Amino acid sequence: MSQVILGINCSGFHSSACLLGPDGEVQVAIAEERLTRVKQDKSFPRQAIRYCCAAAGIELHDVTDVFIGWNPAPYLLHPRQNLADAFQDRSKLAQLTLNELAALQGNVTSIDQTLTSALGSQLRLHYVDHHRAHLANAWLPSGFAEADFFVADGFGETSTGLLGTATAAGIKELAANRTPHSLGLFYAAFTEFLGFRPNGDEWKVMALAARGNPNTCYEQLRPLIQVQDLQYEVDLRYFEFFLFFTPHYYSPKLVELLGPPLSPGAEPTQREFDIVAAVQRITEEVVFELLTNLHARTGQHRLVLGGGVLMNSVLNGKLTQRTPYREVFIGATPDDTGISVGSALYGRRFVLGHSASLSQASNHNFFGREYSEQELETELQRRKVAYEKPLVITDATAALLQEGLVVGWFQGASELGQRALGHRSILANPTLPDMKAQVNASIKYREAFRPFAPAVPVERQHEYFAIPPGETAYFMEKVFPLLPDAQRQLPAVTHDDGTGRLQSVRAEENEVFHQLLLAFEKLSGVPVLLNTSFNLNGMPMVESPADALDCYFRSGLDALVLGPFLLKK
Repeated sequence: MSQVILGINCSGFHSSACLLGPDGEVQVAIAEERLTRVKQDKSFPRQAIRYCCAAAGIELHDVTDVFIGWNPAPYLLHPRQNLADAFQDRSKLAQLTLNELAALQGNVTSIDQTLTSALGSQLRLHYVDHHRAHLANAWLPSGFAEADFFVADGFGETSTGLLGTATAAGIKELAANRTPHSLGLFYAAFTEFLGFRPNGDEWKVMALAARGNPNTCYEQLRPLIQVQDLQYEVDLRYFEFFLFFTPHYYSPKLVELLGPPLSPGAEPTQREFDIVAAVQRITEEVVFELLTNLHARTGQHRLVLGGGVLMNSVLNGKLTQRTPYREVFIGATPDDTGISVGSALYGRRFVLGHSASLSQASNHNFFGREYSEQELETELQRRKVAYEKPLVITDATAALLQEGLVVGWFQGASELGQRALGHRSILANPTLPDMKAQVNASIKYREAFRPFAPAVPVERQHEYFAIPPGETAYFMEKVFPLLPDAQRQLPAVTHDDGTGRLQSVRAEENEVFHQLLLAFEKLSGVPVLLNTSFNLNGMPMVESPADALDCYFRSGLDALVLGPFLLKK
């Protein structure tokens, strides 16, 4: 019997689902928020599972194995239910029995369950350690047969990260940081201290760091986290993210050290810029020291990284310069969105025993379903909107962008993750000095300091960025300095410190977007576009044609490209 593998993430952050194809590669994957239209939806990914099955042309009863990227086994040893509660809802007997037997047995490390339908079909459930799912999502799509690995996030079952080495013989874990010592929550505490939302607004803090002097607060903050070999410890006197009954991630002692926190919504000042610049520098130093120590143990020159900490693109852009590793892979979804993919890949390889499927690195994440031209036009006709179908959609779009119009761009299958890569994007002319302010204020409705990413053909990226040899950024996962001439040419995508979060665009996987960049160059002289996610502040990225039209009419977008069709206001 053939195996049909579904991976899901229901860890409480970025619920998602992923279905693997027969060859073991991702066939379809999507975050729940794209379908419910609730930003960072934490609910069980019911709609995402239905979407994946429908896109693959199967029913849920065709799925044979489900891999869940969180292992409940460590929590079973202390039963919290009683028999009287279970008798009020007899379905709770399953959990009660599991808890009680696990507590009696002790030292339980894994659980497998099977659901059998009335027709006899069986659905096997497997639970994958959270950080092993992150590891699989980093290593198995990397194309590396062997590599060291570093995983770091807020928390997993009982740990906050993982370091080790992976070879054909298997995974060798060399260190795991135990909760509550968390690099992710260390950063999140300062996110909250600056008036932002922890576990959600960390990229805002990263952007603000470019405006600060890291030396101002460095001596005060550096002792708060210390590295020893492959481990680190946070000075917990200054933090309370591990206490669920306290109001803040930081403690009164941090307030004593730095002064009062910034109120939510208040405008940050130089004090806040300097604090976060020091935090960014310290986070980088901790990671670089851990990786240098890991390399000293293994001698390996390849590295894969995963976990929410690796959404820090400023850190990522410095890895090959500040560590001994020469080849580095960070995929499109190092955060928990990718746990559905990672748990499915882990299960296929290490539980079901299939061989690795990828011999080269993954360089795209277009895992949504494609909408046909007929579906797109049907939605346009249903809305009774005026539209046209230009002879060459890329040429028509490039002309609008050269005029200074801001365009919603909807093409092909949607991206999995939090970054738009030319399929669900808002695009603008990066050569116009006021374009960053215009897009932030009139279209994205977000803070003025937030930078935008430049998209560049991969074969042209060295003309605009100071990039180490061999580096690419297919997933906008790394920040690099722009060359001096490029900074002058591209003011709308040059951040305060002269850097940009690069997207390297390959024609092989992103043909239409690549063509658009070249068409824009014919008019502007640069094959570069300002690229940001197709959504408004507080809204998930658009998934369907209906979503795209909703966002278009609710925003200050000037035009919308929907496949081959063009709408203008």
